[in-house]
Amino acid sequence: MTISVAGYILILTLDLLGVSVQHLLLGGAIVGVVLGIALQQILANVFAGVVLLMAHPFSVGRRIRIKSGSLGGELVGLVTNVTLTYVVLELEDGPLNVPNAGVLAAAVGPAPVPGKE
Repeated sequence: MTISVAGYILILTLDLLGVSVQHLLLGGAIVGVVLGIALQQILANVFAGVVLLMAHPFSVGRRIRIKSGSLGGELVGLVTNVTLTYVVLELEDGPLNVPNAGVLAAAVGPAPVPGKE
């Protein structure tokens, strides 16, 4: 109820000031589309992060192998952190932040034990 009253007051105020409500709605729609396109990757990583945190296919401190063509082949490393946007892997040449959307779309499993490959 309060939001409806505030909306009516806002529309009446804009009408009294001579501002076209249609132009504001069109501008808001355009801004919404532009922001949606700009935030697409971020939102994909956040939603994938939520799925990874809930499904828990691996845990921090485990060595995993990620196979994905979009990530450049095979990655083998120690999981040091899992956030809403990235999985941080400690590789031989240093840490690597892998986007959650890429991890969710890849084949993930335990890393082979060195010497037993």
